[in-house]
Amino acid sequence: MGRSRTPVPQSARYYELAQWLRSLRRRSGLTYRQMSELSESVRFTGPGCSAVTLSRADRGTFLPRQHVVEAYAQVCGATRREARLRWERAAQQAGAAGGGRETPPMARPGRRLELVYQPAHLLEAMHRVRLAAGQPSLREMQKRARDLGTGPLPRSTVADVLAGVRMPSEELLVAYVRACGQHGHHLTLWRHAWARALGSDAA
Repeated sequence: MGRSRTPVPQSARYYELAQWLRSLRRRSGLTYRQMSELSESVRFTGPGCSAVTLSRADRGTFLPRQHVVEAYAQVCGATRREARLRWERAAQQAGAAGGGRETPPMARPGRRLELVYQPAHLLEAMHRVRLAAGQPSLREMQKRARDLGTGPLPRSTVADVLAGVRMPSEELLVAYVRACGQHGHHLTLWRHAWARALGSDAA
């Protein structure tokens, strides 16, 4: 059976999301270690999650990354779609109330592409453009990129980029933003932003 934890205080910023996640784990009877092993199974999309990451996801004090919530929910028997909807609701509430220390970039005020100079700035902009496009799944974005003929948009690579593990190539960035509905002059702005962020990262 999954080990019990200190209850989430109702004053916690992400109380509803945390309670939902914990209810899933209680019903599944899984430990965080077992959940981590399941998240790395080929049956699930996106990167696997460590036991520590999963245990932090249901604290309610900060908003976990979307792929963490999706992995947590899937291994406990919920659908990825429901997890995504609940994460989006929490992200929108965070945007209205002001984010905490570990709130993802899209929950904070954004910056214009002309002001992107750091990898973190670029990551923030990528999260925001996807949110503005309706937060399509990585599978859906991959399909859109294929239909647009923009080149490959591997889900695992995009997941690493959105998690801040790696910088996107210029080609992947363009395919990503086009899949989010960006075109024309905006693509030029994205290319320039990528070049500035890459230059900063190299320095």
